Amino acid sequence: MKKIYFTIILLILSVCHSTAQFNNQYFDGADTAVWNSILIELDTNSSNIWQIGPPQKTLFYDAATQPNVIITDTINYYPANDTSRFIAKVWMNFGNFGIFALQWKQKLDLDTAFDGGIIEYSTDTGRTWVNVFNNPYVYNFYGFDTANADTLIGGEYAFSGTDTTWKDIWLCFDYSWLQQFIPNDTLLFRFSLVTDSINNNKEGWVIDNMLAHITFIHTVKEINQTDYLNVYPNPTNGILNIAGEKLTEFHIIEHMELINSEGRIVEQWNNLPTKFWFDTKKYEEGMYLLKVKTNLKTETLPIVITKH
Repeated sequence: MKKIYFTIILLILSVCHSTAQFNNQYFDGADTAVWNSILIELDTNSSNIWQIGPPQKTLFYDAATQPNVIITDTINYYPANDTSRFIAKVWMNFGNFGIFALQWKQKLDLDTAFDGGIIEYSTDTGRTWVNVFNNPYVYNFYGFDTANADTLIGGEYAFSGTDTTWKDIWLCFDYSWLQQFIPNDTLLFRFSLVTDSINNNKEGWVIDNMLAHITFIHTVKEINQTDYLNVYPNPTNGILNIAGEKLTEFHIIEHMELINSEGRIVEQWNNLPTKFWFDTKKYEEGMYLLKVKTNLKTETLPIVITKH
């Protein structure tokens, strides 16, 4: 009964947050106040091919919401040897807990593994940028076909390949963790199309219906967690996941230590979201302790690292 009651509370909170605090950008003109908009800045480089307007291509011929989209040229194929970017700026005025989601619709027509769409975020007004793919600080990345995620020749992980059905993408972060860096300030996202030296007459990347909001929907869909902290799989020979209990208050991992069987700290982390992962492949096989200190309590969990 308690779990059912808690789920209902989360659903009510989800509706309240989602209806009251949407920031949006449909690329069809200013229809909201500035503080409720996602602000778009196109790269001022003369070779930048991102444009806002109605798509007029063979595969990309309509908007998700008429009439406009943001697209790598409304008419022409994308060129070779090009890097074109735009930045989406989100004012973080959503409270202090929950899961922050940047949501959009997209289509792709890219040369697989050679041309790609890279997404990065910055919490320091653009001084540093971090790729969102395969990133343990990203709460989750939903909605795209995993066949469209690939490593490019240069080593960057990106969207690639062709997918001409409008896909609803959710890029999610733990909002408590974000609030440490940008309290009531701006979070930046950079969308880059990067192409190689061969022109393959591809149409590129098209995006519409961009939203920023707090959600509890995905936390409700996850398996009910009875323990304050879970680590899995355990034993592991690869990725180890750490999941803290979902709480309706500020909640982060302040410090975490991996301790070997001799009592030596082999690695430590600071200021983590309560959903996190790390790769254990670089550590020796054996028994370890994972000491996790959140802002609320400290727990030490035994883990086993294997090599097979």
